[in-house]
Amino acid sequence: MPKTWTEAKIQNLIQSGIEESLTLEYKSGEALGRSDQQKREITKDVSAMANSAGGLLIYGIREYAEADKKHLPEKIFPVDRSEIPREWIEQIINSIRPRIDGIVIHSVQLGSGENDAVYVIDIPQSHTAHQANNHRYYKRFNFQSVPMEDYEIRDVMFREQTPDVVTRFLIEIKNSPDEESKTEQYLIVQAKNLGSAYARYVACFVDVPVDALTKIENQRSIKDGGRFYRHRLTNLNQEYADETFKSDFPLLRNMTMSWKIRLKENFAELNSEWSEIKWKVYADNALPKEGKVAFEDIDIVDLRKKSRNL
Repeated sequence: MPKTWTEAKIQNLIQSGIEESLTLEYKSGEALGRSDQQKREITKDVSAMANSAGGLLIYGIREYAEADKKHLPEKIFPVDRSEIPREWIEQIINSIRPRIDGIVIHSVQLGSGENDAVYVIDIPQSHTAHQANNHRYYKRFNFQSVPMEDYEIRDVMFREQTPDVVTRFLIEIKNSPDEESKTEQYLIVQAKNLGSAYARYVACFVDVPVDALTKIENQRSIKDGGRFYRHRLTNLNQEYADETFKSDFPLLRNMTMSWKIRLKENFAELNSEWSEIKWKVYADNALPKEGKVAFEDIDIVDLRKKSRNL
């Protein structure tokens, strides 16, 4: 999403049919009002965004009423900023406890009238749980702001005390060091810590289709009836440049660790049912994360030309 907002960019959301999501919500201009109920709704929706993944709350776009188009933007329904100035919205948002740092309110002037505006509220993900002014905690779920369970509140409150390790995959192609006319393919597994706390221990379990690998080192690591081989990657065997070092160096904030897994040259020709990678990552006391990614969705880094020019 853009950092600077104009009427043209607002119209583009509508024309492109950008649907609401976990990180995007549309509100008609009439949703902003001075009644106690409307004030509660503002703090509810803003705190829910911060308690979840952060995102954009846009006041001045009306959704379709039809069930089959629900959550899609229909048209601009502006806010009257002479009645609802940006400063007033800031005051309401500041009643959320604790206060949310980093919120930016963009006021977009519309050509339809001097006081017609759209307010785009950019809300960062927070490192603690925030309470709406009705003394309740909310999160984003299925396009809505819904009450949080006790364990969810505790989990959000511990964000600042736990690492937040995310994974990324790349496929690297380079010339063979033994014979330049031949190539080698590697699956690069990267783990990056986005959290405030460092991770002393990091472990990634990566299941790769057996038919995509050049060798099987341990028969006991074969899973799912022989279809996948499980790689157990930790910060004790991380990659630095082209060498592997034994180390228990922690994963600090914004630091990335990486590992290499050798692939066959024809890995891309695998049967589509077997062409996905399954992963799960653990970091200290944070909740584990897991997912799947298809080979065809992984970015390829081709280093063959660079190797020839060395």
